[in-house]
Amino acid sequence: MSIVRCLRGQLSNVAVVALLGAWFVTLAPTVIGGPAAYIEVSGHSMDGTYATGDLVVTRKQDTYEVGDIVTFEVAGGGRVIHRIIGGDGARGYTMQGDNNPTPDPWQPTDDEVVGASWLYLPQKAWVLHLPQHPWFPGVAAGLATLLVLGWDSRPRRKDQEQVDACDRPTPAPASVTVPAPDGRDLVLVAAGVHPFIPTQRTGDHAELGRPALTALRPTGRRVPAPRTAAPRVVLRPTGRRVPPPPPRKVLVP
Repeated sequence: MSIVRCLRGQLSNVAVVALLGAWFVTLAPTVIGGPAAYIEVSGHSMDGTYATGDLVVTRKQDTYEVGDIVTFEVAGGGRVIHRIIGGDGARGYTMQGDNNPTPDPWQPTDDEVVGASWLYLPQKAWVLHLPQHPWFPGVAAGLATLLVLGWDSRPRRKDQEQVDACDRPTPAPASVTVPAPDGRDLVLVAAGVHPFIPTQRTGDHAELGRPALTALRPTGRRVPAPRTAAPRVVLRPTGRRVPPPPPRKVLVP
């Protein structure tokens, strides 16, 4: 289980890094180096495609083609979202709103194009105005604090266990240390009583709660030696004739 817990922790860290990386390369704003720009639609030049209050997410591309809806910067710092109807990125694109009868006076190049339309959320532009509310900094700071504290307190103990499990060496097999018996123990063994021999278990297996050796403790009472019967002798015939014993001499007074 320790190895599984260790791998689970490593995989969770990799998943968090992967999610952050995926967010940065897809949805990170251009102000922090990402490719995405969040545009609020305002006006009626794109009616039929977008309406006032819609939220459009654009992404930076290497090249753009005729028919792409792009956002580009104009003089004065404003941004316009219209469709490409001609031109090229080197000399400038010809732009026109879907609801406008004539092309735009601007001809942006590739460097002036912010990005092409990638995600469209109808009537969700109000999200872009949340940071302007006076209560937003406090709420954002509170949520960030809860997130940091929750992330830092919950996994800390598990992370320490995972590190210990990963760094823990392979458990060695259990060993048993038995001291050599003395003379008194030999006498007890001869009398048929097992003396108490202290044992010491070493290794990780002893910590896992395996049953230890069981021995009898001496009581201090004298135990008589066990009675042993005389061994039985069985004579087997050998096939040879045995001469009778010589007669005994009897002296008669």
